[in-house]
Amino acid sequence: MHKLIGLAAVLAAIAVAGTALAATPTKGGVYEGALYATSQVALKKKVRLVVNKTGTSARVLWWCGEGRPPSTLIVRIAADGSFKGNSNVGGALTVWTIKGQFLTPTKARASLQLKVICDGKGGTLNLPLKQ
Repeated sequence: MHKLIGLAAVLAAIAVAGTALAATPTKGGVYEGALYATSQVALKKKVRLVVNKTGTSARVLWWCGEGRPPSTLIVRIAADGSFKGNSNVGGALTVWTIKGQFLTPTKARASLQLKVICDGKGGTLNLPLKQ
C-alpha cells in the first residue's frame, strides 16, 4: 500500500514538473523575428506571430524579401505552448509549414519550412515578444 502511495506521489510530481515547463504565450502578444539571407540566392524573411486575446491561437505572417505582401495562416496553440500549421494549394500541395514552441511567455522558437514558395530556403528562428 505504501508503495502505491509513493508511486502516486512520484507521478504527481512528474506531472506538475511537466506542466511547469510548458510555457504559454502572452495573450494579445506580438512576437517577431527573421531568417537572414545566408547566400546570394537567399532572401531575408521577416516572421510575425500575433497571439489572440485568449492565447489559444495566433496569426502567422511572414514576408519573402522586401516589398511583397505577406503570406498568412492561423495556427492553434496547444496547452503545452506548441503550435504548427501548413499552407496548402488545392488541399494537396504543401507550400509552406511552421512549427514552434513558446519557451517562455516572452519568447518562442519556430521552424519555417518553405516547400515551393519564395526562395525555398527556410530555417529556425527565435521570436521574442515585441509588445
